[in-house]
Amino acid sequence: MTLDLFYPAPEGLPVPVNPPRGDDGIYRLVSGTDWSQVLQLGSDRLIRAGALWLYGFLDEAHRLTQQDSSSEGAYWHALVHRSEGDFSNALYWFRRAGAHPVQARLRAKVGEAIKERSSEGWQTLMEGPRWEPTRLVELCERSSRNEPAHPAVLQEVVRMEYDLLMEYVLDQARS
Repeated sequence: MTLDLFYPAPEGLPVPVNPPRGDDGIYRLVSGTDWSQVLQLGSDRLIRAGALWLYGFLDEAHRLTQQDSSSEGAYWHALVHRSEGDFSNALYWFRRAGAHPVQARLRAKVGEAIKERSSEGWQTLMEGPRWEPTRLVELCERSSRNEPAHPAVLQEVVRMEYDLLMEYVLDQARS
């Protein structure tokens, strides 16, 4: 059993809004494995929450994030609500997470992606001097209403965000 199940995110995941639930086998594997032992971590609650979110097990991920008062727990909580389409609650949890270190890294990665591709769909995310989760939430909301929101860009940015947050959580759990 390795990290490859959920980090980095498998191709096509995460689905930004209203993701389908993964199959029961994935659920049993993610929830039934003692990741703290397998990965030699202090705690695996947030790793499990992120992996469950990744595969569309939003209720289960939500329960785990509610048990964690850290800024990382608030960040995962925001992702759960954003995925559910509960955008105002997502913004609340992003405010609770605060200016998280993942955000600066995400802004840098998005900036690099713009250099490598046409900037269509990316520019709104890069307005201002720092990452603003509100902009990504707005794109997800537009996408949920089937308005033009550049779905390929949206999926790529959400994947970057997930990978950066999972990497951060794993690093924190190892220390």
